[in-house]
Amino acid sequence: CKSVTHIPTPMIPDVSIIVPCYNVAAYVDSCLESLVRQTLRNIEIICINDGSTDDSLQVVEELAAADSRIQVYSQTNQGLSMARNAGITHAHGRYIYFMDSDDLLEKDAMELCYNKCEEKELDFVFFDAQSFFEEDIRNAPVLNYQRTDKLENKVYTGPEAINIQLQHKTYTPSACLNVIRTAFLEERQLLFYPDIVHEDQLFTTLLYLQARRTSCIQRSFFHRRIRKNSIMTCDFSLKNLKGYLTVTQEIVKFKQQTSENKIKDTIDLYLS
Repeated sequence: CKSVTHIPTPMIPDVSIIVPCYNVAAYVDSCLESLVRQTLRNIEIICINDGSTDDSLQVVEELAAADSRIQVYSQTNQGLSMARNAGITHAHGRYIYFMDSDDLLEKDAMELCYNKCEEKELDFVFFDAQSFFEEDIRNAPVLNYQRTDKLENKVYTGPEAINIQLQHKTYTPSACLNVIRTAFLEERQLLFYPDIVHEDQLFTTLLYLQARRTSCIQRSFFHRRIRKNSIMTCDFSLKNLKGYLTVTQEIVKFKQQTSENKIKDTIDLYLS
């Protein structure tokens, strides 16, 4: 009889880290270095080059050549939402994490988040952050990413967890502060709204409102860089206003579609 050759099944990554890149040649190497050094080794790092006009693509391709876990895809410039959505289509991991390409991540972040999600069967886990500033930054926003100290080390429903943060005025919607079960995203068909700023306000709020099981880790895993010419430090404009209005309209639409009074009350608190 003929011998049968068994082809090994490819290992499913524990976490897919999605990194949109747009004109971040000066920063993306440090970002990716903090990712390849993660103590959780079974990860994939998906870089979406969103039509960069600087050397970002060259930098990430050189890093990808040195580490097979880094994948690089390019598209015409479509904005952060579409770059993240493109990353989701390429993700194979059990969990998804969205990383900004000019920021840094503590080396044990993915391991601790993955282990907690698996142990507690979570839809997502969330954590804190801290900011660091480049020189000569003026009029930088004062942002507080410390909110987990208001929560207990237990499993909440998403609405319960966001309610506590809203009541203490500590809620921050950054997508970079959550590790999310991929099957949950697919089940809820949760994507980023295209062509707006403040897209995290919508994505993360809908994430909480629909989650059945979530919990936190009281650590500042994420290090946010405050720099010139970023979305966070640009002057408020009509585009910002359009983003906030779109978020409000979509949240109100979600409220109209739900029959749960507790979720409706949470939405009212959020919008207020």
